[in-house]
Amino acid sequence: MKSNRTRRIAAASVLSLALGATSLVVAPATSGAATPPACTVKNDDHWAPRVQGEPKGINPKTSAATYMWHDADGWHVRVTHHTTNLKSFSGQITTTGTFGRAKPVRLEKADSFAVSADRHSLTFLFKNHGYVDGVDFKTRCAPSVKFAFQSDGKATPRSRIVIGRNNVHPKHNPFTINRTSGAVS
Repeated sequence: MKSNRTRRIAAASVLSLALGATSLVVAPATSGAATPPACTVKNDDHWAPRVQGEPKGINPKTSAATYMWHDADGWHVRVTHHTTNLKSFSGQITTTGTFGRAKPVRLEKADSFAVSADRHSLTFLFKNHGYVDGVDFKTRCAPSVKFAFQSDGKATPRSRIVIGRNNVHPKHNPFTINRTSGAVS
């Protein structure tokens, strides 16, 4: 009898330790500090219709603005103004996803852009003399993208930021574009 009782106590102790170990293993994963699931999306360049299509009026002879849009080739940012005087345009673009395939568009010697090592941010500085300068890029696993634009070192007025074929202006600068709704906030 003592041996059956000893075995039951030992089995209960082992079960108790096993359950305790399980709760110790599970506890950190459910403590609120969980890591987001890995993104398995191969092509996530679909964004809401509101940001689609090149804005009307990108013309260095008549316009002065920062233009941006999305299409089948990814995101596009263009800057221009209507004089030949030097004007600087800069920007910081960030996401919790990543930026990829960033490439320059008509940049001159003094213009630059860079994607951070972790690929979560893209910055640019364009010294514009009245032509069109820009950068194109794609996103991956990006639920939203935050944009902040400056002209000559000051925040670009929202009326000088033009988004998509319907020439939408953001409510603020900086602003965020959400993938599914296309909301510009």
